[in-house]
Amino acid sequence: MTIVPKRLGVKFSLKQSPPLQPADIVPIFQRWIQEHRVEGMLIDVIDYKHVPDGPGIVLIADEADYAYDFGYGEVGLHYVRKRDLPADFAAALKLVFHCAMLGAQALQAEAPDDLVFDYSAVKINFLDRMNYPNEPEVFDEIREGLTAILSDIYGAPAGLSRVHDDRRRLFSVRAEVAAETIDLEDIGARLQESRQRV
Repeated sequence: MTIVPKRLGVKFSLKQSPPLQPADIVPIFQRWIQEHRVEGMLIDVIDYKHVPDGPGIVLIADEADYAYDFGYGEVGLHYVRKRDLPADFAAALKLVFHCAMLGAQALQAEAPDDLVFDYSAVKINFLDRMNYPNEPEVFDEIREGLTAILSDIYGAPAGLSRVHDDRRRLFSVRAEVAAETIDLEDIGARLQESRQRV
């Protein structure tokens, strides 16, 4: 059985160069707090745009964070679940994937310019260096199970790869499926059904 990490993140990157500046995201995230636009007890918006390749603009919630993230040169929506993860790894990943997808869709709908996310590729971040050191054998251990979970989410075969070989970086996995297999409504329905069973 795969251990549920202390914190688990899912990031969807943009298909194109970002049309929005970080300052454009702040009022959107502030509005999300006022209108309870996304899941969670939303608390505050923090601006980290001064940090190179950093988290960008972060919407802090009680159990998770939403970030308009610039990590490693890829701009996207990064959802990090900090607590209250299910004890089962598959259920935990499906929860985080679903929240990240809903957050990306909400941002895409509200952005004043065209903002298009690439849902055919997803980056999964294991923020737990003790249980998930960035080692090739860790990837080998979880690869089969993770592939099965992601293939179930997408309803299509998923290809996996390690994002970084540098041991100093977080253990992260990139999953990709054929773009023509993406049906967000179908994915959302499967994930919602899965969450109701937990």
